[in-house]
Amino acid sequence: YIEVDGKKAVSGCASEDEYIEYFKKLQKGTDREIVYICVSQKLSKAYDNAVAAASKLNNIHVVDSGHLSAGTGLMALVAAEMSKCGASAEMIIEEISGMSKRVSTSFIVNSTECLYRNGQISRFVYGACKMFSLHPILKMSDGRLRPAWVCIGKPQRFAKSYVKWVLKHKDDIVTDRAFFITSGCTYDFKEYVRKEIEDHVTWDNVITNAASATISCNCGSGAFGVLFMRKKECC
Repeated sequence: YIEVDGKKAVSGCASEDEYIEYFKKLQKGTDREIVYICVSQKLSKAYDNAVAAASKLNNIHVVDSGHLSAGTGLMALVAAEMSKCGASAEMIIEEISGMSKRVSTSFIVNSTECLYRNGQISRFVYGACKMFSLHPILKMSDGRLRPAWVCIGKPQRFAKSYVKWVLKHKDDIVTDRAFFITSGCTYDFKEYVRKEIEDHVTWDNVITNAASATISCNCGSGAFGVLFMRKKECC
């Protein structure tokens, strides 16, 4: 839609009423406790809407993940595993709240056009990136997605540079799982990047998934990221 029609696409979060209906559906007519792990409060109104909805119901706990995409997903998986083992809502909230600073969430952008169209970078920065084939790395830090580094060149070159950059300090990486999130990447390119990811670190599991509409309409086609946990604080 963006590339063919040349139009801007923007994302919007669920309303308070939609959250109320969603939480009611999860509770299935009971007052059972629900721990909802939300996208960073500094990126979206989703957290505020979820908190407002939770205030009108019982036993809904809304947690600000400080992340987005599979960064939030990593925390949700730990929460689910704890729940299956019988952990209370309080124990889960304490654990995942402490995880936030150890989650590494980042993406590299193939083209800065969507960032420019959505007003996230200036025309000058957009022009410079296009002219010199620069590809910004955006990393979550203190609840916000910030420029962290820049790679140059064609896709395979910048992909290799990004993977090397994001997976540095290997001894500090939790290797049980990593997410490889892609937006509009070809099959061959995804296979190339996945091999780079697996060659750098011996993972128990690398989960490949498509980026959400929210990520895609902001980062554009060809963007991707490697999201995982570290043993020490990294954001």
